[in-house]
Parts: sequence; structure tokens; C-alpha cells
Amino acid sequence: MTDLSVVEGGLASEPSLGDRLKARREVLGISQSQAARELDVARTAYRLWELEAARPAPDRWRLVARWLGVSMTTLLLAEGLISEDEQDEANVASARYQDATGETSDVATEREEGDFFRQAQSFIDRSIEKGLLTAEEAGHFRDVFERIKTGLAEPT
Repeated sequence: MTDLSVVEGGLASEPSLGDRLKARREVLGISQSQAARELDVARTAYRLWELEAARPAPDRWRLVARWLGVSMTTLLLAEGLISEDEQDEANVASARYQDATGETSDVATEREEGDFFRQAQSFIDRSIEKGLLTAEEAGHFRDVFERIKTGLAEPT
């Protein structure tokens, strides 16, 4: 996979989702319409994602991450939904999961029932049962997912 990092002021930073989408589309040599078809969304929605005028709904995050060839934590960081420290914590836990099971946490989480957030909660529960997450780690990850979910909720 091509490294899509950019350098600003001498420090590497994560490119935005829009930049990642455009770069991936250009590497593939396809149009926005073709990219939209591959991601099973309207061309207008895809175009807005690239322009950063809109973001994918949580039910599209896994598909977008897979299409880009990045982990969910990388996607969430690029979207500004988690901090670099939270990404690092998630990557450590994910590596521990992969070492113990032979599969990535992204693949395992996707098998869980429900929407993105329900899948994450179920995965956390299973990881505790397997002894792959401490109660403290699980509580922290639950808090992160709740913060993300609440931040995306429409005002009532």
C-alpha cells in the first residue's frame, strides 16, 4: 500500500479523508462515479466526501476503510474522531488481538451483529471474555465510542 502521509512543518500528519479518497481514486485511475459505485453510494455523496463537505455515515466507515486499505483507527483519526493517543492505544490492543487470534480486529468486529457502534461494543465484550482487554481498557474504548456516537448524533 502506498504511504499517503503528508509532511507539514517537518512533521508527518494524517491526510484527511477527502485527500485519501482522491489519492486512492487517482491511483486506481477511476472517476468519482466509478469510486462511488465501488463504495455503493451516490456520486454526489462521494463527491462531497472528497470535497470534505460531508462525511460518510458510520455504516459506511468499514467499507471506506477497506477500500482505502487502512485500519478503522486510521480512518477515525483522519476524520478527527479520535486523537493520536487513542489511535496508539487502539493499535496496541488490535496487535494483541491479532497475535492471539491470527485475524485483525477490524475483520472480527465486522462479523458482529448490528450497526457500527453495536459491533464495537460486542467486540469489546468478546475481547474481555478472551482476556485480550482489561476492564480499564474496555471502559476507555467504550467511552471513546460513546463520545464518537454522541458527537455524530443529531441535536434533539
